[in-house]
Formats: sequence, C-alpha cells, structure tokens
Amino acid sequence: MHARTCLLAAGALAAGLWAPRPALAMGVLEGFYGISRPPGTSFHSAVEGAEDNPHLFKDSLQDAGGDLLLDFNGPLEIGAIADQTWASHSASQTALGGLLGLRLKLGLVRVDLLGEAGGHRYGGFTQNDDIAGSESSERWFAYLGLRPGIAFHFGPPDSPGLLLGVWTFARWDLTSHRMPVTVRGAGDTLEDGTVRLGGTSIGATLRAGVEF
Repeated sequence: MHARTCLLAAGALAAGLWAPRPALAMGVLEGFYGISRPPGTSFHSAVEGAEDNPHLFKDSLQDAGGDLLLDFNGPLEIGAIADQTWASHSASQTALGGLLGLRLKLGLVRVDLLGEAGGHRYGGFTQNDDIAGSESSERWFAYLGLRPGIAFHFGPPDSPGLLLGVWTFARWDLTSHRMPVTVRGAGDTLEDGTVRLGGTSIGATLRAGVEF
C-alpha cells in the first residue's frame, strides 16, 4: 500500500511538471519614434554685430530609438535604451542609458514607470548654418531622467504578444559646458562665439514591441 501511494505521488508530480502551462512573457524588445524638444541652448558672439541665433537646436527634433525591458514576470523592471534626435540644419543628440522602475498590469494594459540614467551626447554643431566651426565635434554629459509609458497588449492574456503604446520622457543633464565656436556674423564674417551645452530635454514617442 505504501509503495502504491509513493508511485501515485511520483506520477502526479511528473504530470504536474510536464503539464502544458501558459507561456509568460519575461521582457519586451521595442522600437519608438516621435518628437523631442531639446534644451534651449543659445550661442552668443564675443564680437558686436554678429548674428544671434537663439537656438543651437531646432525647437522640435525627430526622435527614434529602441529599448530592451526585462521584468521576469514581476513588477520590478530593468532595461537599456538608446535613441537619436535630429533635424535638418540643426545640431543632434544621442542618449545611451539604463532603465529601472515598475511595470503594472491592468488587464491588457501595461503601465511602465521608469527612471533613466546614462550618457547624453551633443553633436553635429556645424549642421546649424550659423556655426562655421566648433572646438570639438561632440560633447557628452551624464544625465538622469523619467520615462512613464503606457501600452496595450495584443495577444492571449498572460502570454507573449505585441505591444502598442506611447512613451513620454524628461531628461536632465547633470552638468553644463560653454564651448567655443566660430559664428557666422553680419556679411558672412567669421567671429568668435560660445555655445552653452546642457539642460533639460522632453519628448513623446509612439512605441511598438514584441514580448518574449
């Protein structure tokens, strides 16, 4: 009787281990595209009479990138992100960072409440028509940021599927730098100037991804 009980218990355990289970998603790989408003960085000439362009960047830049988020079926979420912002006749920005925060599931709706930390690159200064040259081609700053987002799950509940939604973000550079540049002045003359780099960037993007 004891042996039979042991055999039944072993069989039940094996059946439980091999029984089909719903495939739970452990993370998501996404791409995103939208708009970003860069810091209102301005440059000023050290010589009177030079043209004064109030913004190194255009007021609105295109923003595209991707992120990888891992949650291991729990509320804590970690990940990485990379994106690029650009526009014609404007300087550009690049960000590389890590993500940490919470993932909340409300039925088929996913809410991400994340913090960012990483490196923020300013470059392409001479793409601005009023800058003829710069001290360096790029400048990096450490930054902190916030990235809340929402997405809808398309697929069976509690199984990997597709995500479509929206990200918003804000980033703050931890330092700033005033970089010497050569400014195109009145009559297309070349004059010395400076650009203050660093500040706050905000933006919003559409997001699309696949869970795995």
